[in-house]
Amino acid sequence: MRRYLIIFGLFVQTEVQRELEYRANLLMEILQMIMVIGSSVGAVLVLFTYTTSLNSWTLPQMLVLLGVYYLVQGIEEMVFQPSVTQMMEHVRRGTLDFTLLKPANSQFLLSLRQWNIIQIAQVTLGAVVMIVGVGQVGNGMTLVTVAAFLLMLTCGLILVYSVLLVLATLSFWFVRVDNILAVFWAFMDAGRFPVDIYPGWLRLTLSTVVPIGVAVTVPAQAIANRLDLTGLLTTLAGTAFAWLFSSWFWRVGLRNYTGASA
Repeated sequence: MRRYLIIFGLFVQTEVQRELEYRANLLMEILQMIMVIGSSVGAVLVLFTYTTSLNSWTLPQMLVLLGVYYLVQGIEEMVFQPSVTQMMEHVRRGTLDFTLLKPANSQFLLSLRQWNIIQIAQVTLGAVVMIVGVGQVGNGMTLVTVAAFLLMLTCGLILVYSVLLVLATLSFWFVRVDNILAVFWAFMDAGRFPVDIYPGWLRLTLSTVVPIGVAVTVPAQAIANRLDLTGLLTTLAGTAFAWLFSSWFWRVGLRNYTGASA
């Protein structure tokens, strides 16, 4: 475990050094994120000038959900997206051999090697919006609420990672799966609204096939005191299944890999 923590630290250190080489670009990207998140918050505020609730979601609860959405999306774009994209490129070029020959778990190396450190800004801004919303909910924070939120947030991130890993593993059989990832990111945008406001078929898709609805809505429900025990246990079971299935599917893909040296 200590060896993997050291490797993880080196990955982060390398990416931080790379980002700091272009500081003007870093500042511009942060300003862009502020504008995007600010416009999203503004749109929600405008929406709630015409109504007091959105399918029983109040304005403070919607702010909580929006904050969780940007927090989850920021982590996905910071860690999972760049690593998965690079993983698919290694498979396509047949250069995955260089990773597979290293004396460490290949899934770990490929899943955490590439980082987009600038997305820390999006994670921070999302957390700020969420905290503002929580402060207005008025239900009172307890240790149980915080624990449930952190647990559901972890489950949501694992679900997102598991789906991306499955999609990336498809590259062992198909030349390019970029279009499939584009569909995933399109569904990701739908996560900025509560999953229960969508029609039945889309709600089912956002809860199972592309579980971004679970990854965002359930943690928001937990921190806003809208999550019951059944929802919590169902999310835990679904997350365990997704993790086990994606890891198994990855191993199946590796057995079908033909590298440049073959």
